[in-house]
Amino acid sequence: MRHRAITLARAAIGVAAGVLLAGCATATSSVPGGRDVAAQAAAGSWTSLASASRPLDVVESRTVSFALDRIDQRDLPLDHRFQRRGTGSGVTVYVFDGGISATHPELAGRVRTGFTAFPADAAICNPHGTAVAGAVAGSTLGVAPGVELVDVKMVDCARVRGTIQGIVDATRWVLEDVRRNPGRRAVANWSFIADTAAVIPALDSAVHSLVRAGIPVVVSAGNVATDACRVSPANSRGAIVVGASAVMRDAAGEIRDRRAPGTAYGPCIDVYAPGDSVLLPSLDARRQHTTQLWNGTSMSAGYVSGAIALYLEANPTASPAAIASWLRATGTPGVVAGARSAVNHLLFVGARERTDSIRVTMR
Repeated sequence: MRHRAITLARAAIGVAAGVLLAGCATATSSVPGGRDVAAQAAAGSWTSLASASRPLDVVESRTVSFALDRIDQRDLPLDHRFQRRGTGSGVTVYVFDGGISATHPELAGRVRTGFTAFPADAAICNPHGTAVAGAVAGSTLGVAPGVELVDVKMVDCARVRGTIQGIVDATRWVLEDVRRNPGRRAVANWSFIADTAAVIPALDSAVHSLVRAGIPVVVSAGNVATDACRVSPANSRGAIVVGASAVMRDAAGEIRDRRAPGTAYGPCIDVYAPGDSVLLPSLDARRQHTTQLWNGTSMSAGYVSGAIALYLEANPTASPAAIASWLRATGTPGVVAGARSAVNHLLFVGARERTDSIRVTMR
């Protein structure tokens, strides 16, 4: 059996080297076919009835985040505003990563220390987990600022690596933690890659156990120009797989959405979300709080986890399969040039298309 390890790396996608936390980098600085997305939760555990939807206020604010600006509107150009329905209140997002800064101003007061696969290790390996958490739920730079974040640390800082066993153990802990906190919905954010040429049964089983418990698993497609169906855990049945998009000028000088350079593609992609030069919370070389531009599908996955939290706040009985269907049904279709995916949808969380009576809170 090959040894595989979880590593935090800029773009060093390894085949035998193992699991990479999606190879996200600061911007300044064969598995055939597709897997079935609609893996069902345990029978009777969760439903997707429209009648379960809760009316939520629309919150609108000015934003310096082009990513948030992009996902609340169908078309370009951007309008420097972000509008969403709800805040993600009542939802917990478990961020499997290398540690989260619980004191960063974007996240302070909403980060709970959860599981660590390396108890003797430093609490935070690098800024990656803080940035992903910021995409999920940053107070001004995240999709769902009312979310509770749980730090699930599965990286050994000394080696900048982890293990498959660490992910499996973390998954068991998450399932127990969800059982200890009934009444809250949960999302698992997996911004890592385990392999680019194989299926890993242990990760498939981990995804399956989370989905059966009603917990959607959001997975980054990977920062490697290959079919995402070759990438584990993006090829795990039931995972919601996210590719990265970018806003760029085409040859005619028009601003357009495109698949971000180097992001994975193919039939396993469920949705695209911004992942090129996105502004998120970070830590500088002295571990001081800052914001920074980031690239990568890790961040794209974070935005999708935040969007799911908004949906679960309004639809607390929705199953993981219903959530995957909702992402596809509501995503902006056909706008990501060069998608190379059967599903070419850009994440959409805007409330402007609703015709029912809404109350808008300006911030």
